[in-house]
Amino acid sequence: MLNETVMLHGTITLTETGAARAILAVAGSGLAVSAARDLRQAREFGEGGALAWSVVGAHPHRCPAVVRGLFVWERYRAVLAVQCAAGLAAPVVAALSTGGSAVLACLLLSTLLLGLHRSDFGTDGADQMAALCLLTAAVTLITGGTVGRLCLAFLAGQLVLSYLIAGVAKAVSPMWRDGSCLAQILSTRAYGSPRVAAALRARPHLGFLLAWGVMALEVTFWLTLVLPEAPRWGFLAAGAVMHLGIAVTMGLSTFVFAFTGAYPALLFTAAALTG
Repeated sequence: MLNETVMLHGTITLTETGAARAILAVAGSGLAVSAARDLRQAREFGEGGALAWSVVGAHPHRCPAVVRGLFVWERYRAVLAVQCAAGLAAPVVAALSTGGSAVLACLLLSTLLLGLHRSDFGTDGADQMAALCLLTAAVTLITGGTVGRLCLAFLAGQLVLSYLIAGVAKAVSPMWRDGSCLAQILSTRAYGSPRVAAALRARPHLGFLLAWGVMALEVTFWLTLVLPEAPRWGFLAAGAVMHLGIAVTMGLSTFVFAFTGAYPALLFTAAALTG
């Protein structure tokens, strides 16, 4: 994507097309990880599983019959295989072709929306952010110009708003303010890491610092839109480290790709705002 950057006041700045291709590369890789995970958990989607079509299809799905036909496991696993393959190809295609990137972004968005429409059981903020990333990438790559820039600005706004809301919600919790929350979260079955939880219980001051570090980062992340380039990159690095830490300790790996996938939109929008 060397031709998708420009020099502005001595710094490298993404064009809107370059930003969209970078979004596709990162968010698409995350969808490959997500699809591979679901394919490994095939028993949950098969008959008798919690995500079997006989279970999640019990409520009405307002879509054509041909679409509903894709939701039975025998066909839905083909959708997941396509998503996995397309996601793995995303970084390569994004680096080589704008037209190919647009087609791939539309394909990945379609597979993701099929999965979200099939069932919202087990979905989380990473799924919604990934959908916004791919929608932004697809529209920007297809239309470009003012529409593309507005889409990138919307995604950047959604990103900082997501962090801000999460930070404020944590700040009103006494358990987050005293730092005990992390040890409790990491003691759960779903998001557990017993060794880390034990270490935090043994060192409450460390839990306190980590909890306040997360809250401070989330409630101030919006400053990346107006700060100079050096501190802006510092915020982005801190955000990436936070998501990697969550992935390692809690197993929420898709958040790394979904949220950092929106970072190119923030970089493009911040550059436009600060000149």
